Amino acid sequence: MGGTRMRNSALGSCIALVALLAGGCALGTGKDKKGATELAERLYPGQLKLIGARRLFPETTGSEVTFAVKDDPDAVVRLRIDGKNGHCDRKPCEGALTEAVARGRRQAGEFRLLRSAFERCGHEVIGLGPTLTEPWVAADLTNDNVTAVLGELGRCAVRWSASMTAHGSPPRSDGSYGLPAGDRALYVRIVRPEVAGKRPGTDPKLPTLARLTTTKLQAALARRAYFTVGFTTREGRDEPVTSGITVTRPFDERQAFGARVQAAVSERLRLTEPQAKVASYNGVWRLKQGRIDRFTGYVLFCDGAEQGRTCLGDHAVRVTVDERGEPVSDLEIIRNVREGNGPLRLPS
Repeated sequence: MGGTRMRNSALGSCIALVALLAGGCALGTGKDKKGATELAERLYPGQLKLIGARRLFPETTGSEVTFAVKDDPDAVVRLRIDGKNGHCDRKPCEGALTEAVARGRRQAGEFRLLRSAFERCGHEVIGLGPTLTEPWVAADLTNDNVTAVLGELGRCAVRWSASMTAHGSPPRSDGSYGLPAGDRALYVRIVRPEVAGKRPGTDPKLPTLARLTTTKLQAALARRAYFTVGFTTREGRDEPVTSGITVTRPFDERQAFGARVQAAVSERLRLTEPQAKVASYNGVWRLKQGRIDRFTGYVLFCDGAEQGRTCLGDHAVRVTVDERGEPVSDLEIIRNVREGNGPLRLPS
């Protein structure tokens, strides 16, 4: 009987929790949309048009309400509003909307500089990552053209940086995050033309910055392996500094690639390090210069299994592999890349 009561109590708690969660979703965005629309009409009469809203998660109240700007087809205004508690992202809503409109207009202007710079060097911006410095482009990279394509994209980056400076947009960098003060960084994501050609259509009535940042579009562009190349520019410097080109694979493909690399390296490592235990670490794999079918990265290993300790990797093997993950170079062992469970210290 006691067990039955406990099971019924647990079941009742689960049902109550589900009902609470469902109720939070069921609240919808109606009140927030109404409050945001009334505020927009009061502060910007006839200038903003409601285009959508989404519940904020994991917050239990509030929504992000999105507007188009009547006289700017590229701009998006995003306002976080909590109609129930009468504030916008914990600030007075009048000031929050004013900031959101100014931010939306500024971002639209900066996007046009980016789009123009890439169009002038022969590349269309087909998507945008979380920030305006992460454009997606399409290019059919091969061993024969990768150097030329990266050169083109580098010129795009320099042109973009120069136009930002001329426009009066200061570099975002203040010397933090490892980027020297005064530098601008651009991270270009490159997908195959066949992937770009199958990206979903979007409502042409939506502002450009809404169409290029949808979750559906991002997922479609990332459904196959894609490349990312980072460029750092500075005023007065004709050539950008390139951080190297990396590849990002879908989860299943990444796991299979990592497993093949680890198995192959483990087998070869045992010849000189019979006690070595390879760690589960996929890491970052960079393309070798001038190739798109050779990747250099690291495999981590420990000297041997230790009682009660998971092998995170005390040492590393630097190796170059082919597209499948099979080693095509000798193994270069680098000792003591981590102390205990501390951070990795891999060579740059």
